Amino acid sequence: MHSYDKKGFTLVELMLAMVFVSVLLLAIALTAIQSGRLYNRGTILRSINQAGRDISDNLRRDFLQANSQKINLGADPADMSGNIIEHKSASGKTGGRICLGYYSYVWNDAVDDAASRPDLVKYDSGEAINFVRVADSGGNLCRKTESSASKYPYVIKKSDSTELLKGLGEDTLGVHSFEINKITSGNDAEELYKISLTIGTNRIGEINTVNQQCKPPSDDEENIQFCAINKFETIARTNG
Repeated sequence: MHSYDKKGFTLVELMLAMVFVSVLLLAIALTAIQSGRLYNRGTILRSINQAGRDISDNLRRDFLQANSQKINLGADPADMSGNIIEHKSASGKTGGRICLGYYSYVWNDAVDDAASRPDLVKYDSGEAINFVRVADSGGNLCRKTESSASKYPYVIKKSDSTELLKGLGEDTLGVHSFEINKITSGNDAEELYKISLTIGTNRIGEINTVNQQCKPPSDDEENIQFCAINKFETIARTNG
């Protein structure tokens, strides 16, 4: 009769090893997913901050070239020196426009689906705009027709325009709030204006329009990854 030394793992030991490896792989996978979410969110926030800085810089430069008495803030076609423009997506407006004499700015609301909004402002090519800076000497884009106070006869030429935000669509950026207030009194050529601009992702359903903040992740788990919004404020001066 021969005796043999049996070497190897028992079934319990194999099961314990498999459980350990499974837990380790799951932890690695969850860490990778979380890292991807943080990276995506960081990328979106960086895009928003860069866009906000670029738009603020453009506005300051264009206001500096403008004469306050010739600025049209879109409040009233008869008032070429309107003191305030207040636009918020929650107000039901489709967008807005301001004309500074040499350049004009025209924008649509942040929208989930541009195809479902036939009222959006468009280029002469028929493509919906997002937020554009247009070479518009004389502020023609803010002049409405005499027969209809709600129509602007001048088309926006794409060749004269610079898109300051990505094109309309899912996961792109859009304007959620845009306010301009004249903070000096009088009608001098040199005036000061306070500009408040809120930029965020276009997924309207993920943003609380009351306080202009992303809804908490408990309401929508994708918010932590894709939703971002930020407000920018600056002071602009006209130089006559």
